[in-house]
Amino acid sequence: MLVKSKIVELADWLFEEEIPDSYVPDKPLVEHKVSIQMGPVHMENFQLSTSGLFVLHSKMVFDRPVEVLTEIEGETITSQFIFFKPADSKLPFGMSRHNIRYIPSAKWKHEVEPGIEYSYFIAVISKEYYLNLIKRDSLLHQQFVNEIEKGEYVSFSEEDLMATYEMQHTIAELTESKKKGEIRRLHTESRIVELLMYQFEQYNDKHDQADSLFHEDDIQRLELARQILEQRIANPPTQKELAAEVLTSESKLRKDFKEYFSVTIHDYLTRIRMERAKSYLLEDKMTVYEVALLTGYGHQNNFSSAFKKYYGISPGELKM
Repeated sequence: MLVKSKIVELADWLFEEEIPDSYVPDKPLVEHKVSIQMGPVHMENFQLSTSGLFVLHSKMVFDRPVEVLTEIEGETITSQFIFFKPADSKLPFGMSRHNIRYIPSAKWKHEVEPGIEYSYFIAVISKEYYLNLIKRDSLLHQQFVNEIEKGEYVSFSEEDLMATYEMQHTIAELTESKKKGEIRRLHTESRIVELLMYQFEQYNDKHDQADSLFHEDDIQRLELARQILEQRIANPPTQKELAAEVLTSESKLRKDFKEYFSVTIHDYLTRIRMERAKSYLLEDKMTVYEVALLTGYGHQNNFSSAFKKYYGISPGELKM
């Protein structure tokens, strides 16, 4: 299979990758990180490839409106995610969409706006590789496989869906992994399967419960609630205070948050505290006391207990 992309107005391709279609379980991964400054394009690309699989995670901003041309040759299944926010925003990505598609060779163009920061993730999987990951007779994708066998372009979901926190977390685990060799390949494959499972699960939940679809105002409130939690982990609002800030009731916020992000408010706050704490300890080399204060634990012992419960090791052991 061949995957390539370019800005229509520019001559050179942003990237061009030719990957064998066959599924080879012990084929090692090849990793690339590329910074592209080309005309109006500012892009940081992370790429992984092996036989039957190409993964791209791209962070990009454009100085003016442009058209992006993407071409894929060969029978592939893609897991695609796009996250976006104003380029000057310090908040996490607030809006997103994703889908799974079968592409029997295709070219498509899409316009991108200036002043918007995009985070784009795509896993391009050969048909053979995909059917080794998710067996052909699995009920998870039976109708999708029937459409694939017709050899015509099809999306798993008729409409793109919003990415959940679990999906974002899985993408981050895949792209930020420090594992090497065979462990890295197995870890990547397991994260791809996990991502597909979350996509299948979300689609099936929406399909079975049509009345659970969120209105745009609901989504904006939920995304704002998430951003408030991430910005104020040292002194987070109570659930009652959070509901008041996003102009909804406490019971509706709890219910909608759990359904939309697939995690409770309490568990989400714990997760981002622990992930931030791990980063502070390993990357910023902060003391356990400093991290406890920054993540909202009044006492170092309380933080250490929560950290060990979450990760299975104490903060001190992690720093060793």
